[in-house]
Amino acid sequence: MKAGSIAKRPPIVIDSKATIADAARLMAERRIGFLPVLSSGRLVGVVSERDIVKAVASGVSPDTPVESIMQREVVTVNFNDDIEAVWSLMRQLNIRHVVVMRGEEIYGVISIRDFLAERIVLSMLAQRTSPR
Repeated sequence: MKAGSIAKRPPIVIDSKATIADAARLMAERRIGFLPVLSSGRLVGVVSERDIVKAVASGVSPDTPVESIMQREVVTVNFNDDIEAVWSLMRQLNIRHVVVMRGEEIYGVISIRDFLAERIVLSMLAQRTSPR
């Protein structure tokens, strides 16, 4: 199974000039905790609920652009990457989300919940332990 087959589509994204309040509102409305951040249509970072909470708790104004609190180093995977490799990467880096790319375009987002919801992890484990 490939990363593109479990990625959340279409990707919900936010512009780098949008405010922290805008990002929080979008996350609440869409019931998500992670947003790819775009500038001129290109991926420039990501922002998570944790980033927002940390920023607001340290006194950053909710009117501040998300680009000032976003994580600039983005972990991406390719649309055609095997999901077992994606799962392994997420575990190795201890991250909850990855951005799925198809060429230069954002295809979608995979979260740890996507693996659990689809029971993919259990399936992979069963395949590893079954006799061949």
